Amino acid sequence: MAATNNVKYLKSLQAVRERSQAIYERATKGELQHFDFDQSKIESVADYVVSLVERDYGTIDKVPTHGRWRSYCLAIDGSKRDLVSEHVAKWKASGVSDWECAQRVIDLFVVSVLIDAGAGSKWRYTDSLGVFERTEGLGIAALRMFESGVFSSSPNYPFQADALALMALTDETLLQGFQVSDENPLLGGENRAELLRSLGRAMSGDGAAYFGGKCACASRPARPGFMLDYLAKNAVEPKSVSIDSVWQVIVDGLASVWPASRTQLDGVSLGDVWPCSTLAVVRDDESEDVSAEQLVPFHKLSQWLTWSVLEVIVKLGGFNVTGIERLTGLPEYRNGGLFVDMGVLMLKDADCQRGLVQGSGGVPHFDGFDPVIVEWRAMTVILLDKVAEIVRQKCCDATGCSVPDMFLSRVLEAGTWKAGREMAARLRPDTKDPPINIISDGTLF
Repeated sequence: MAATNNVKYLKSLQAVRERSQAIYERATKGELQHFDFDQSKIESVADYVVSLVERDYGTIDKVPTHGRWRSYCLAIDGSKRDLVSEHVAKWKASGVSDWECAQRVIDLFVVSVLIDAGAGSKWRYTDSLGVFERTEGLGIAALRMFESGVFSSSPNYPFQADALALMALTDETLLQGFQVSDENPLLGGENRAELLRSLGRAMSGDGAAYFGGKCACASRPARPGFMLDYLAKNAVEPKSVSIDSVWQVIVDGLASVWPASRTQLDGVSLGDVWPCSTLAVVRDDESEDVSAEQLVPFHKLSQWLTWSVLEVIVKLGGFNVTGIERLTGLPEYRNGGLFVDMGVLMLKDADCQRGLVQGSGGVPHFDGFDPVIVEWRAMTVILLDKVAEIVRQKCCDATGCSVPDMFLSRVLEAGTWKAGREMAARLRPDTKDPPINIISDGTLF
């Protein structure tokens, strides 16, 4: 089997960028099937991102990295609060080690990211700090459940997420934690609960080597935070690991988390990998698996999770992580919506009309596996690279400012994700929905 048909390749970070680049190259030739592409408008998107960097941070080096931690950095009554740092400070004051603090935060972030798929425009979470929606609401809800020990099997140690508790988690418990009701509906609530149960099974099963710590047993059940033990043991030198090692923990250790209904190759479920007819080829060599040539991997939640735990691994775990540039921008509806709203990508009329049949409020809707969504997401991966390069030129090269580490992550944060959200709120103030809506099952976006 050729390398490009290999399961290992399709689960790699390299494949995400390479397969998306192949679609982008077709776009430059006018060969997209579902979108028209206006390359001349990419720079205007970059200019908008630069304006947000200057408005909110002044310079790019002051922008924090993009990750789940940002959902817990809030402006409350005119003052800034970092809910994660507040917890870490309390834990340390009570004698908890730095290592265990890092493990606890990873526990929180892994659970929080896995239930971070699109909530829908109608759902809200009411907290003592205010009323939150979408990703912030999901993050605060996850934090409150974490604080109350919902994800822990030990009453004496509430601040953890372990395999025993996650496998026993009920739909009802999670939906109550999210404050779901007929008046406050959450998309895919039950599917989110099943993802967390699958996380528990993965950590105590195929992923035990990554998450079992020193003893994956009833007295010390597997936890996401125990990945630190694995990374320390497999470091190329003390506290130095490559992004490939971190990615292996996420993409292999959590492989069985994703629904079995996802795309499969050689009997292996690939996760967030989808066929794209834009890459259809005709081959004379029938020994090649032609269908595999059309598969485009994104691994969005896995990459969102990796971006999120990286900050903890470095800041609290004390690791140096190399090769971070191999991660890609996240192909989700805020980043992708920005390119549609600003005219870089224009949905073709036939697809728009098809999507409007399922949609509402004048916004077309499509299933996550629809060819429209696959092509949109692939273009988003490379367009984020293009925007980041222009932002680097304008914010660093032209000013003499040094390029900060995890640069793409800062562009996403400052940045494209925020720009997509603000543009959506400006153009569709009633719902703040993206220009194309994805029919969510709570496990993908």
